[in-house]
Amino acid sequence: MSERLALPFIKEDIGELLDAQAELSRLAGRGKLRRSHFSNHAALCQEHIERQNTRFAQQPGFICDRFAVDVLARVLRPPFDRVGEEWFKTLLDLTKQQLESLDLIVVTPLSDWSFQPSKNDMGRERIVAVLPKTRIHSLYSGLCVTLGPERTLFLPAGDTRHEIWIPLILKALGAASLNPCQT
Repeated sequence: MSERLALPFIKEDIGELLDAQAELSRLAGRGKLRRSHFSNHAALCQEHIERQNTRFAQQPGFICDRFAVDVLARVLRPPFDRVGEEWFKTLLDLTKQQLESLDLIVVTPLSDWSFQPSKNDMGRERIVAVLPKTRIHSLYSGLCVTLGPERTLFLPAGDTRHEIWIPLILKALGAASLNPCQT
C-alpha cells in the first residue's frame, strides 16, 4: 500500500507495550497486581502514544500496525481497564489528537488464523482463541467508528486479496477528497 501511495512505510513498534501488558496479565493471574502497576502501565501507554504522535507529525507516510486506537482498545480490556478515569481521559485525548492527523483508518476483518487455538497468558493451550481476539477486534472497531467515523473503512471479509482491498482503500481516500499523507 505504501508503494501504491508513494509514501514511506512507517512500522510502529508496540513490542514494549505488549511486553508490559503480558507482565500485568501474569501478575493478575497470580493475584499480585497493585494500583501502582496500573499507573505505570498507563504512563507507558501515554508515552507510547505521545511518541507516535510526534513521529507521525514529523514524517507523513503509510502507517501500519498499532496506533493510538489500538492502545486505547487494549486499555479497555481487563485487567488493564483499571488504569483509572484520569489516565483513561488522558489516553483518550491523545488518541483523538492522533486521529485528527490520520486520513484513513483501515480495519481488516478477523482472518481465519484468528480462530485457531493458541496459548493463553499463562502458557496453557486454549481450546479456542476466538473470544480474546474477537473482543479486542470489536473494541478496536467500535473505537474507530465512535472516534473517527468519517475516517474508518471496514474491508470486506469475503475476499482478502490485496487486488480487492487496495482499490477500495484508494477509492475511500479519493472519495473523501483527502490528500493521502497518513493512513
